[in-house]
Amino acid sequence: MLKSGLNNCWATPIYKTSITKDECSTLVNQIMATENIAAPQSDFSDGSLTDRIPLLKTLANIKYTEFFKEALEMDLNDFKYDFKSWLTGSTGGYSMDLHNHSGAPFVSVFYLLAEEQDQGGELVMHDPRTNANRGFNSDFQNLFSPIEHTPQSGDVLIFPGYVYHSVRRFNSKLRLAVPVDIFFQG
Repeated sequence: MLKSGLNNCWATPIYKTSITKDECSTLVNQIMATENIAAPQSDFSDGSLTDRIPLLKTLANIKYTEFFKEALEMDLNDFKYDFKSWLTGSTGGYSMDLHNHSGAPFVSVFYLLAEEQDQGGELVMHDPRTNANRGFNSDFQNLFSPIEHTPQSGDVLIFPGYVYHSVRRFNSKLRLAVPVDIFFQG
């Protein structure tokens, strides 16, 4: 229902928050001890990273709860849900082509180790409103520009799974990023 005045319709919430340095350090140590960072997980045949690292699951619960309250004005505890998570490419030269997380209502990315700010690796998120820029001249193109985020250790981003995004090539020696998708049951 439209209200009188400005109505911001079809919003695409992108939530930026963070975890502490101590939480990052603990997660990095646990991942280094349990995962093969040279060959990151490409499927869930070995289960979700949140199943193997309880602190990650706890932090995902906290951050998604914050997101639901602030962005959606909803209580995450009103839903049955589960997480699927994995380690993305972690060595220099890694990039990821344009994609979305089909089937996942919401996506989060936990940046656990991203110290070298001038080495690339930006997350680029694209306007999900296909062809929304039709009919606008160049004076308005900034309304449809991709959103770029240069991650830092501790950053956590949460956004809808339908948002197409990519990761620019990064050249640092090591970066640890963990996507955590949420799935609802029933």
